[in-house]
Amino acid sequence: MGDGGTNEIRQRAANAYAVWPLAALDLFREPAEATAWSRLHVRQAFVYGIVAMLAYLVLLALPLIVLIAIPPLAASTVAVVWLYVLGLLADLAGAVALLGLTLSFRARALRGDLFAIRGVTPIADRLFPVER
Repeated sequence: MGDGGTNEIRQRAANAYAVWPLAALDLFREPAEATAWSRLHVRQAFVYGIVAMLAYLVLLALPLIVLIAIPPLAASTVAVVWLYVLGLLADLAGAVALLGLTLSFRARALRGDLFAIRGVTPIADRLFPVER
């Protein structure tokens, strides 16, 4: 359990996971009442939002990437339609998984937990070191 500060600070840090542009606002224009806990979460939420957005864009483009990588597949209309149907299903599954993950991070931040996100926290620490 970390020191989440006031409810307003916790709410701002938690909402940054769900809407990462809010994290950008707090990151570049830090509120005076920000704690070390909230600064860490804002930095982590900002990087998480960008990584999640890029990963989802790649998932959306996956059918096109497959068609470019395997040109004979593009010659068959039926294969292209099925590939895009599978891509749509993958997009829906990815959106549900991403929403669940995002809401779990938000809930943990609302509780005042201090946690690391594998693959995201090391990038956030490198890009935006917390001043001590």
